[in-house]
Amino acid sequence: MAQTAGGAAAGQGRQIRVMAMARVQYDDNVVLNNPSLAAGQPKGDVSTAPSLDVNVFLPRATGDFYLRGNVGYNFYRRYTRLNRESIDLTGGGDQRLASCIGHAEIGYSRRLSDLGNLLAQDVAASVNNTEERRNYTADIGCGGQIGLRPSIGVSRSEVRNSTTLRKFADSNTNSVTGQLGLASPAIGTVSIFGRYSDSSYINRATPNGVGQDGLKSYAAGVQLERTVGTRLDFRGSVNYTKVDPKLAGTPGFSGIGFDLATTYRGDLFNIVIGASRSAVPSQLLFVSYNLETTARATVTRRLSERTQVQFGASFLRREFASSPLFPDAPPSGKDENLTFNAGLRYEASRRLRFSLDGTYMKRTSNIQLFGFDAKRISLTTSLSL
Repeated sequence: MAQTAGGAAAGQGRQIRVMAMARVQYDDNVVLNNPSLAAGQPKGDVSTAPSLDVNVFLPRATGDFYLRGNVGYNFYRRYTRLNRESIDLTGGGDQRLASCIGHAEIGYSRRLSDLGNLLAQDVAASVNNTEERRNYTADIGCGGQIGLRPSIGVSRSEVRNSTTLRKFADSNTNSVTGQLGLASPAIGTVSIFGRYSDSSYINRATPNGVGQDGLKSYAAGVQLERTVGTRLDFRGSVNYTKVDPKLAGTPGFSGIGFDLATTYRGDLFNIVIGASRSAVPSQLLFVSYNLETTARATVTRRLSERTQVQFGASFLRREFASSPLFPDAPPSGKDENLTFNAGLRYEASRRLRFSLDGTYMKRTSNIQLFGFDAKRISLTTSLSL
């Protein structure tokens, strides 16, 4: 919400940073076991990805403006049909109005769609799909460091796909969130909140011409934000969620959702731990929504002034819900995704950095999604301009 959205509130200074980056990556299973993409070729490939990374923060007396993200292009040696631009930009601003802070933000991304979201029955042309996302957010929150802190926010998310078949996954989502917090130096900020979301698949006509696929979801819960000294930050919410699908026959959901995140900053290492559970629109064809449960952890250890290592692990379980009105929809089922990664960072100078990263991914599924094991290793060079 708005009280914590801007850098001005945190006293962040003016910053303009642009970095030129180049990544070389080897992936031993770039096709993720999809035979339509492999077409009899070896599954591995080498890719290069030049990009520009930007981070701009411009404070003002009563607010700030910011822009962050990156623009690049991915080139593959063997699977050239996967060559695609990669854009991920977020810009916005904050404005202080008496004891309130208003916040507005726009996000835009464009990239090759996730090949892991292709079903076994998808046509070969689906691998050429470009996915575009547009996000709009506005909120306002009032109150000081102590006492009541009410806030309200609205958001809209749009997903668009380039290929004809994947357009069935195009969606719009509108959300409204209201929150009332109580800030106290002893316990942090405790809030109660309510959220309503409406999602529709705008190009997914039903076979009988009646109704539109999508979902409405309702959530109410409590949130705690607490900082202990300069080392430990915690932010977590637990809510009761009800998902009401728009199409007959689609199973609904009623149960507990959550979003938890903890950061510890030590003298020798930093630790970030998080977990979440929520219902979201799906990018799988003819699936009404995913119930996603995640867990993640990252440990960063500084070896010297110029060198640090990082280790991480994450888990994602997606439970899929669809309507029997669509004969091509996969039956209700799930997949589980496990990822391990490790990285080494070296700062050769104030402007020049190198990163060596390795990743292992494994997926299992009981529907028409390809199970796979994949290993990646990459070297990234970054130069501040």
